[in-house]
Parts: sequence; structure tokens; C-alpha cells
Amino acid sequence: MNQFHELMTIIAVLSGGVIGLSSLTSAQASTYSAKRSRSVKVVWRKSMKRHAFHGTTGYLYSQHLGDRYQALKTFPHTTWYTTKHEKLLIKQTHKTRIYYQVTSANGKYTGWVSRRYLKQGSAKRTKSARFQANAKQSFNAATVNRDFITQLNRARAAKGLTALQANQLIQTQVSNVRITQITTNFSHYDRAGHVIQQGLFKNVGLEHASHGEVLDMNGVGKTNAATAKSIAYDYQHGNDQGAHWQMLMESQFIYYGIATKVTSNGTVYNVMNVMSQPF
Repeated sequence: MNQFHELMTIIAVLSGGVIGLSSLTSAQASTYSAKRSRSVKVVWRKSMKRHAFHGTTGYLYSQHLGDRYQALKTFPHTTWYTTKHEKLLIKQTHKTRIYYQVTSANGKYTGWVSRRYLKQGSAKRTKSARFQANAKQSFNAATVNRDFITQLNRARAAKGLTALQANQLIQTQVSNVRITQITTNFSHYDRAGHVIQQGLFKNVGLEHASHGEVLDMNGVGKTNAATAKSIAYDYQHGNDQGAHWQMLMESQFIYYGIATKVTSNGTVYNVMNVMSQPF
């Protein structure tokens, strides 16, 4: 069976979101230094409780400091949440430093930063943050879904492909279930490593077909149409070089289910499940 198990750490997985929060979005261009990576030794690395921090000094790095991503000064109003911490030995000085693995509140950016550059507490809200709160009040999932499907089917038509058709079973038994899951587990897999959608399709007797799934994390737009456009942009321009959009454009896929949700902090989650003709 030809199964598509795309991972958007958008995480998918990050252009608007990304999977595996140890990776960064395509927008986070990195500068690699083998010398910097060899200059430190990991003493220990552990999980830690979730704490809120903010900061405008220092950089985001990969866990062994080899890759240097963007400077924190480019995120003056971003709140970062901790997931892990590590102790590094600086070989030249024999001193140690503590680094936290942090993820931005919207889930789009993640990396390791020296603890000394972080300040406890959330970042101050800006006009943009207040706009997000107001936009969230006018958010309508059904409208976002409709606008997104319109964009997608228009793109399929331009390629000479048939429009995807809504399927009630996929909608209610797969996509509507997945949207409740990805807000806490933004992944295609459960803790045991099983592809979650496979089980859901099997539960309703639709396992004998090709399936695909894409996930996105995004910010709420000024309008529902803007939110839909932003989701489509993520799928087209994620750090997977557009593989998610290409999958949605596959001629073999005929049916779909789609679900979108906005959380209390203004993060928009989207999941789309597609299926071929059963065989």
C-alpha cells in the first residue's frame, strides 16, 4: 500500500509549524561551525518542567551548538517555553554553562539558548498581540476550511486535476478526531511510534486505500481568508520544500476531511486527511 506520512514541523514540521520540536522552521536559517561544536562537551541533558521566559540577548543554537540560528533580539515580544536543559563543558576554560531548549509560544521556533540570556516570565504584549486576541474572536473554522479548500482545488484545477471531494466519514472519524489531538501532540505518531491516522481509517473500514495527512501550526490572521491563505502558504513553502502541498496535489487522492482550531493563546492548528479510491 502506498502510504504518505508527511510531517509538518510546519515543526510542516516548520514553516508554519514543525514537527519534532528540536528542529527549526525554514525561516530560521542557520550558520554552522564545526569549531564551535567541538569546543564543548555535553555533561548531561535532561527533560525539565515547562517554564515561561523571554529575552533579547544571545542566539538559538542546535543542542551541541554546531548550528547557530536567529538572534533572540529578533523576537523581542516572544514568550519562550522550556522543554529540556543541558550542561555543557567549555573545553578551553573548563567552565560549564547551562542551556535551555525553548520553543516559542506559537510553536514555530525552537532551539537551545544559554540560561543567562533568559528572563523569567512572559514577554510583554504588543499591539500585534492585542490584534491577535481580537482576530481570534472573529475566527470561524468553517470559513477557514472552505477558503483553504477553494485555494487547493483551484490549484488542482490549474494542473488539470479533479477537485477533492469532502467525505463525511473522513471528516467525522478522522479529521475531527485528529484536531483534538494535535494541540497537545503535534505529530503524525503516537508515543509508541504508530501512525495515528492509520488506526482511525482502519476503525471505519477505510484502510484499503492510500492516505495522506498534513499538519500546520499558525497564527490567526486579520480575516478568516487571511488565515486560510497563511495555512496554504505554509504547506507550499515549508522547510520540506513544498512536499506537503505536492502531496495534496497528488492525482490519486479523491476524498478529504479537514479541521481547523484556534487555541486560547491564538495559535491556529490545521489538519487535512486525504484518501484515494479504496481498492
